[in-house]
Amino acid sequence: TLAPVLVRASPELKALNFKGNKITLTFNEYVEVLDVQNNVLLSPLQKNNPAVNYSLKTVTIKLKDSLLANTTYSIQFGNAIKDINEGNVFPDFTYVFSTGNTLDSFRLTGKVLLAETGMADSTIHVLLYRNIHDTAVQKLKPDYLAKLKGDDSFTFYNLPAGTFKLYALKDGDGNKYYNSKTELFAFMDSIIPISEQTPNVT
Repeated sequence: TLAPVLVRASPELKALNFKGNKITLTFNEYVEVLDVQNNVLLSPLQKNNPAVNYSLKTVTIKLKDSLLANTTYSIQFGNAIKDINEGNVFPDFTYVFSTGNTLDSFRLTGKVLLAETGMADSTIHVLLYRNIHDTAVQKLKPDYLAKLKGDDSFTFYNLPAGTFKLYALKDGDGNKYYNSKTELFAFMDSIIPISEQTPNVT
């Protein structure tokens, strides 16, 4: 009935001045990572998804793209890590590191509901862009992406200070930006500022 326990991370959790492209997580029992493509999310998004492999008690993440300077990254595993024998989940695990001297710690939360029904759709993604031009969502992947939780809410963690545009998208083709009128799409009609004076934005 017990979930796996993380006994070592290399580099360590919340590492600063991260330079490499490989992360190793070691657990106290044999684990597996299920449906990596849909469950594991690296933010800010990169052009290529990281490669995630597991063997015995170890999970290895290899980053395929170069990292931005002075940027906080998070790798969200959701409920993808489970022990092999009983299937107990290591819940909501996120590995955070920074390529600079500090970790960004701002947060943005909200909810997404369908206007027609007032209900939620768990397949909808929430997109956050540093590029505030309206056409960015039609041409580029977002800087940050969040999935809806069971209560219809979303949360972006470890955000930097800045100004952002926020969108919701039912991504039919998996390219992570809006390119079809058949895709459900919504947007916040104002720019969202995040600064030292606003540690949490809702």
